Amino acid sequence: MNKAIELATIISKSPDNNYTDTLKEYNLYSTFQDIYSLNLNLEQLNLLVAFIVFAYDPDSLRLDIRKDRFDNKVDIMLSLNIDTNEEIIQPILTNENEIFNHCVLNYLEKLTNWRWPTIFSLLDYHSSMIRFANQKTESEKRFDKVSKDGEVKEVIQEFDIESISKVNIQKSEIFKRAIEARQKADELLEDIRREFMPTDTVVQQDLGFTFTETAKKKVDIYSWREFIRTVKEKKLATSI
Repeated sequence: MNKAIELATIISKSPDNNYTDTLKEYNLYSTFQDIYSLNLNLEQLNLLVAFIVFAYDPDSLRLDIRKDRFDNKVDIMLSLNIDTNEEIIQPILTNENEIFNHCVLNYLEKLTNWRWPTIFSLLDYHSSMIRFANQKTESEKRFDKVSKDGEVKEVIQEFDIESISKVNIQKSEIFKRAIEARQKADELLEDIRREFMPTDTVVQQDLGFTFTETAKKKVDIYSWREFIRTVKEKKLATSI
């Protein structure tokens, strides 16, 4: 059992306790801190922390991607004895509560691991090396030549066969390493897609982006928030 699931289970069994120190011990206090600003009693707030873990963690046994997402979230809340008729709960279920969404994004960021920056670095290396290898070297001479018709054409004159051969071998090695980096990135991306498939599914349904795809770009939680804000603005514009 991972630590977050373990903590959520502890909270769900005794939700009326103060878990500030426990959250700090599990290094999750800053992740869920804003939850406690919502206008609910301590028991309800604690249960919302447990709900986020059970509703988004790929190891959660309560997360069922075969069911309708809204229905599954209701089921998770009911299993935690959260009153879904509470006025503040409905915006949470429909992803309209900004404070709650903020904590969800905090938790998603917490789920990322070393593979996220590694994938980005490998893809960046691949791209940089491919561009570098495709550049003309000093072993090639480039100049303009005017044809009989007055048309200007760029001409490349190569020289020093031994030097060109050496450069081509070096470029071949660069291409090889670039391809290996891309293959490794693709393997790691496939690994996290398999591991986080449940989280990918529910994040796409709830927040409109694919969680594991963030590994392909150098993004952070603030970029995710901006993306979600943009999606909501577009939806609002189309509904008017």
